Amino acid sequence: MSPVVPKTPMQRQMVGLLEKFDRWDYNGDGYLSKKEISQGIASLKGKPQQVNYTAAEVMEFYDTNKDGKISLSEAQAGYRRSHEGGPILNQSSSSR
Repeated sequence: MSPVVPKTPMQRQMVGLLEKFDRWDYNGDGYLSKKEISQGIASLKGKPQQVNYTAAEVMEFYDTNKDGKISLSEAQAGYRRSHEGGPILNQSSSSR
């Protein structure tokens, strides 16, 4: 089976979101907690990918069922509605 290669800009951005989700899911439970998001954001400080959103903003936008964690499906759905002005997990401060 050959690897899937994203062809459109949206597909490439979704792959970036999935990579970041996996990288920030420090305990590997398949969810992002506010603590994991804070750690992920902190890991980007001083780097070109540095972001200007907070963990609280990310939780407010993506945690639609308000259970205190973000599932992959919530992250994907949030990404799709991000054009409404919410933070995107793969967006840097320079592209906002």
